[in-house]
Amino acid sequence: MIDVAVVVLSFALQATAAPPPPATFITAAEIDAVLRDQVPKNVVDQPIRATTVRGGKASVASLHRTRAEAGALIHNDVTETYYIVKGRGTLVTGGSLGDPKPTDLTRVNAGMSQTGTRQGGESRRVGPGDVIIIPAGTPHSFSELDGPISYLVFRFEPK
Repeated sequence: MIDVAVVVLSFALQATAAPPPPATFITAAEIDAVLRDQVPKNVVDQPIRATTVRGGKASVASLHRTRAEAGALIHNDVTETYYIVKGRGTLVTGGSLGDPKPTDLTRVNAGMSQTGTRQGGESRRVGPGDVIIIPAGTPHSFSELDGPISYLVFRFEPK
């Protein structure tokens, strides 16, 4: 009798639970508008949209850099995927982070992070159309740029 009551209660709770959010669409025009706005303002990391998904939060941001990074960055819990739109450079991933300092990047959906000195790692040339997945906890930075670089960052932050 108790097992039947638990099953019935479970189904009732599932029926009243909020449905998952609908798909989130971001048009090419929206991405272009963000980039056109952020470049003259010299904004490096501009969130475009975020949504709650099963297991956490997914977001998309537009990044535009005009110079290489002096140090490196680790996101404690956020995995990032880069899609290079324009420009070329050398991305260093892995290695370690010297003299790490806590950095709160929740305003750009990147969660608690650490900045510090890049130590070692693997260098790779990247350019338009390339996709790079950077797991949470991995040091990363652009050590060289051939000029300005623009890329989309897809972030997943678990609950």
